[in-house]
Amino acid sequence: MESFRDFLEKGNFKMKKSKRNNYDKVMNLNGIDTLSGYLPQKLDNGNLKKVKTNVKQCNYRPTEDRTYLLINPNKNHEKEEKLITSYSEFVRKMDHIINSLGADPNDLDIIRADFCFNSRDESTFEDYQKLHRLIISCLADTYKFKNCYVSCDLWDYDRLSIAIKKDDCEIENYNKYKQSNGQDESANRLELRSKRMSGTSIKYQFMVKWFDRLDKAIEHFDDVQQKANMHLERLYKEDLQRDSKDRKYVSLTAFLVQYKESIYTSKQMIDLLSRFDEVANPQNRAKKFKEKHNIEYFSKRDLDHIVSVLKRKTLQYFNS
Repeated sequence: MESFRDFLEKGNFKMKKSKRNNYDKVMNLNGIDTLSGYLPQKLDNGNLKKVKTNVKQCNYRPTEDRTYLLINPNKNHEKEEKLITSYSEFVRKMDHIINSLGADPNDLDIIRADFCFNSRDESTFEDYQKLHRLIISCLADTYKFKNCYVSCDLWDYDRLSIAIKKDDCEIENYNKYKQSNGQDESANRLELRSKRMSGTSIKYQFMVKWFDRLDKAIEHFDDVQQKANMHLERLYKEDLQRDSKDRKYVSLTAFLVQYKESIYTSKQMIDLLSRFDEVANPQNRAKKFKEKHNIEYFSKRDLDHIVSVLKRKTLQYFNS
């Protein structure tokens, strides 16, 4: 009979190498989505309306001494949005837009910018949903995010997004295909958002600040597993205290299937199972669950690889 150690050595307790390597190939549409900021003068509404000839989306709000702008330079008057995948081209178009307002592009004080990694393949949202959830969870734990949520469709319960938000930054993975009803060229989007960035450059935000955040976040891989287990243990044990007719989970296996998105390693699974009196042998139970159910596990090496891909794609964009 195969031992648990033999089972471990098969490599079933980390992301499939082919799938990990394919991430670089499928997340291949990357660039700045939107940005917002202030120009230090009140612009005439007539001039502001002129920008519509250059870009479809430009929201503005003049005040007494300055003008707020929110611009997506990727949008045009065609049906689809085409992401500008070169930073030099992005800057050229932004300069043209600001110049068309009769303002100096150097005067735009950017307070928020969104950088996105996209795949055109609709299937990749589900394929990499758990991986993105793990990265987002590591960030949430590292930087103590309070506003953390997942959303699903009202009717078919398909996952729509997972996001964490705080005053100076946000990160979200969302089903762009479903959001745009298939009209956008992107189907799966991972988006980093820098906020309150006045006085700093876009390059600094995404090539320094976000690189640092991601590097520190993946060091919390073990902490995320412990935090997840603490909450999963509480959920199941609270359910055990209910009358049988009021229970949410018909069995421990059903519970694990429902929450397998939050179980990232075999070590975490074994630790979770060891917390329940009904489990006599956590190692064997974890092995059997892996054999019978489609649960994906990750390693620290997987996280290192994916973050290096995100950083490399960011560098490629800003050097283009």
